[in-house]
Amino acid sequence: MDKSHYFDHVCNDTIPTQPEEEATTPTDMLSEAVEEIMDNVKKVFSAGNPDDRD
Repeated sequence: MDKSHYFDHVCNDTIPTQPEEEATTPTDMLSEAVEEIMDNVKKVFSAGNPDDRD
């Protein structure tokens, strides 16, 4: 099976990525949210001064 034209026909039908967005992925926002949640949990359960908590 000749697949030489596969990328010419299949990949050109996808949504293009803007040049300034090539370093981002759809899961970046999720990763940032999980990181923020973990920071908040760590802050709540830390052995620091209870008055410093939000």
